[in-house]
Amino acid sequence: MEKKQQNINTFSSFMIVSTFFFLWITVFFDVKVESILAYFLIFTFGIFHGSNDLKLIQKSTSFTKRSFFLRALGSYLAVVALTALFFSFIPSLALLFFVVASSYHFGEQHWATYRVKSALTTSFYTLYGLVIFFLLFYVNQEEVTPIIETITGVLMREEYYLYTLIVSFTGFIGIYLWWAYKKQLKINIIKELFFLIVFFIVFKSASLLWAFSIYFVIWHSIPSLRDQIQYLYGAVNKVNFLQYLKTSFLYWMISMVGLAVLYYFFQDREGLFLSIMIYFLAAITFPHVIVMTRLNRN
Repeated sequence: MEKKQQNINTFSSFMIVSTFFFLWITVFFDVKVESILAYFLIFTFGIFHGSNDLKLIQKSTSFTKRSFFLRALGSYLAVVALTALFFSFIPSLALLFFVVASSYHFGEQHWATYRVKSALTTSFYTLYGLVIFFLLFYVNQEEVTPIIETITGVLMREEYYLYTLIVSFTGFIGIYLWWAYKKQLKINIIKELFFLIVFFIVFKSASLLWAFSIYFVIWHSIPSLRDQIQYLYGAVNKVNFLQYLKTSFLYWMISMVGLAVLYYFFQDREGLFLSIMIYFLAAITFPHVIVMTRLNRN
């Protein structure tokens, strides 16, 4: 147990150092280069971490037959297609659902080490993720508001970001205090609050795209990759990492083709690429959230 905690602390230190390193290097580049770096991180580590879902389904169910694989692939692609239709016909509701689902997924990943059997667990994960999202939105509202308006046609007022952030943080802390009182969760809350301060510094200092890519890749995708490799192959090392990349490559290529298709269909929209990025991430996020939630529960 002590060794496991030591590994967690070491990995947390790595993420802190990496975060400030990526924040520091942008001092030497203009916004255009920063955007290229952000897209590179998102399209590599970010997309790769969700490119092995079918392998995870196969592993968690112990089914290896080709017919099962094809059914799983069909179901996966159906969810992606339904997500695209959702955004096409009900963009406001689709964006809201995307933010809530992503918030839950971010929270679930961050707190994966701490298992609490409670009716409040889903709310705890979601509220933590909402704190991350709306901290990012609030400090970058000048960039966020036009994107939301482009996708939904709704003009968000400044106080909406702040109120949602306050309510989410209050709910998150409230559940934590209740669990601490019931002795259901033992964590270093000071460390977790320190992480939130780090996120605030990053979100405040960087552009919206660069800030999101730093959090998404360093604090979500890389930890998720580590967990998936551990689950699939039993250990995290160079050989298993390369094996993971090998089995993920086809699905990663499919995702890239999907991005190109989305770009083709939505190229006449304003706020072009960031809006398409949201459609794209939503399309691959929903099935990924379902897979990872099932995996974690098992």
